Amino acid sequence: MHQTPRRMRSAAAGLTAIGSAAMLSGCDPSPEELSRRQFGAPTEVAAFTSVGECVASGDYNRQQCEDAQRTANNDDNRAAPRFADQDVCEEQFGSGSCAVRTEGNQSFFTPLLTGFLIGQLANGGGYRYGGLYRDRRDDRYYTGSGAWLYNGGYGGRGYRYQVGSRAITTPVTTSRIQTRSSVVSRGGFGGRASSRGGWGG
Repeated sequence: MHQTPRRMRSAAAGLTAIGSAAMLSGCDPSPEELSRRQFGAPTEVAAFTSVGECVASGDYNRQQCEDAQRTANNDDNRAAPRFADQDVCEEQFGSGSCAVRTEGNQSFFTPLLTGFLIGQLANGGGYRYGGLYRDRRDDRYYTGSGAWLYNGGYGGRGYRYQVGSRAITTPVTTSRIQTRSSVVSRGGFGGRASSRGGWGG
């Protein structure tokens, strides 16, 4: 019986392994690839939990930091993710981390604002500010639109991240109320295909 030379067998095994890896990567794209698909090319942003933390970074003065926090607070009423049921909200953002709100004749639950971001707009367009919400399932920070921050420590600085560019250029709009079925169909908050650990990416 004809025997396949060892070198050919090794090469074939290597190609099989590469093919398998490619198939797996195609089925389970990285957080970066998912973000690019949903929110466009990455752009650098700074994320903070307080004005003091923002000022301490040395990249922004107190006025900029206060403006960023104020904008996040003002936008929260429209931008915060909305859920029809408290348990669905708390499954994603943690027990006691969701509050009931009423708008018109509708009541819903939203996660508590946990931080804010500062992004630089292109072509000298100034800064874009926005609120951040922390998902307890993967410990990541998300914008109200569901764009997640990744590559924590980008550029060697702990507060620098990357996020899809549309997350800081798209005008803030009122979030729709999500039900359990809509959350499941989208793969969770932000429409992820799967949860991955560490909001720093």
